[in-house]
Amino acid sequence: MSAESDGSTVLVVDDDKILADTLADILRKHGYRPIALYSGEEALELAQRFRPDVILSDIRMSRLDGIEAATRIRALHPGCRVILFTAHPVSMAMRQMIHRLGFELLQRPLRPEDVLRALQRKS
Repeated sequence: MSAESDGSTVLVVDDDKILADTLADILRKHGYRPIALYSGEEALELAQRFRPDVILSDIRMSRLDGIEAATRIRALHPGCRVILFTAHPVSMAMRQMIHRLGFELLQRPLRPEDVLRALQRKS
């Protein structure tokens, strides 16, 4: 993997702390500025104080899920890119909704090269 970053700030959001921390470590090694967060509420709170370049978030989290958190953050920062991921099957209706919102979707298990490739793609 030889992904080169432009130094983007990435909010990595997952209630699985090990996964969030691991993704953040991988991104940091490739020149990104990741911030690992463990809930949709934490992501929304932080995004109210500064503008992240990218949100990389699990969909299924307790209380505030990844789609709702990303939708609220996008309302604050319209230029923020959103990449969602999930280990669960995604219905066609949900895929269409994610696409309509302008979000991207990755299926777990996440391989580092797939995440890096997604971040390098132009939104």
